[in-house]
Amino acid sequence: MEYQNKQRDVERELKNLVQRYNVLYKGQIYAFFKRDGRDKFVGRALKALEKERSIYLCQEMKQVASSEEAFAAWERGTSTCVWVLLDVMGKKKVEEHFMASKEEYPIRIVFVGDGEIYDILYVAPEDVELTNQLFVRRKIDGCGHIVVVEETEEIPEIHIPDVVGYCTVKEEGQIEYYRKDVQ
Repeated sequence: MEYQNKQRDVERELKNLVQRYNVLYKGQIYAFFKRDGRDKFVGRALKALEKERSIYLCQEMKQVASSEEAFAAWERGTSTCVWVLLDVMGKKKVEEHFMASKEEYPIRIVFVGDGEIYDILYVAPEDVELTNQLFVRRKIDGCGHIVVVEETEEIPEIHIPDVVGYCTVKEEGQIEYYRKDVQ
């Protein structure tokens, strides 16, 4: 009975997680549930939710989506920020997390950890100047920023207040963190 309850809980949480972020890699879903040892329920949950058409699977891309249309809307920036969120969740307590609104661009994910608000933003190489201009006008009090970049060479070019760290994300979610030397 307890096994069935855990299975249903994972199904419910998995469905909510996919709806929250629209498209996730299977590896991200397994990593989310591995934190508390429930990853063994994910395979069956994926099959059950796909059968009832609550989620959609793309086997060749190893992705799970909230709808068939969501696959077309997938973009690398949000996906890399999800990997960073999962890494942070492995290191500190995260009480809540959600997608940022389009108006908050380039911020992709907002989360609360230890009573503090953080956001994870993705800065593509071609968006460094735009991001700098956006943050000149916007000051988010008490919010620490984690900045995801493609290449470490971009870090000195980024001028955003309250950055707690920079990082790069490889394909399978391996993350390397950096700090900017302040002179």
